[in-house]
Amino acid sequence: MKSKALSIFAVLATTFAVLGTSGASAHPVADQRQAVFSEHKTPEMATPYTFDTHAQGPPELSDILGREKRGSIAMDGILRSEALVRAISGDSADFAAGLTLLLPTNQAFQQLDEIPEDVEKVLERHFIPQKVTAEQMKEGATVGAYEGTVLRFTESDGRVFVQADQRSPVEVMGAGTRAGSGTYFLVDQLFV
Repeated sequence: MKSKALSIFAVLATTFAVLGTSGASAHPVADQRQAVFSEHKTPEMATPYTFDTHAQGPPELSDILGREKRGSIAMDGILRSEALVRAISGDSADFAAGLTLLLPTNQAFQQLDEIPEDVEKVLERHFIPQKVTAEQMKEGATVGAYEGTVLRFTESDGRVFVQADQRSPVEVMGAGTRAGSGTYFLVDQLFV
């Protein structure tokens, strides 16, 4: 009897293909981005991560992020890290207190001259191992990112910004999208 569990990577790769996230771009980073990430279609993990396709309850971030076209490049990077895949799948003790993800948009990557070699470490700065609501952000919350960077939220003219250590503030877009394993917000810059 065949197992009902499928590799999360196969499902997400199929989702990316269906949504057409691997198209050409006029930006010089686009070709490099495709070259870098196309080599990592099946990340090397200690053990393959699977999920039950018949699961019930609210979707996990991994289910929702697979359909977020504006963050497809970040998802390629997230899939290179077992710890980050487990976090968005709701299967990480490191994120037992919740997960807030400041998901970099494709535009954030296209602003760079080149993709950072340590893209997984850069993305860890966008993962907060606790629940941070839009209201807490507006109130000026200060939290630690998964890799240790201090993130400070501020509000100005009704817009919310986050500052990673001494970097320039970045606008946090929207009120957040919630799922069983956490909430994500979009940001148009990487914390590099």
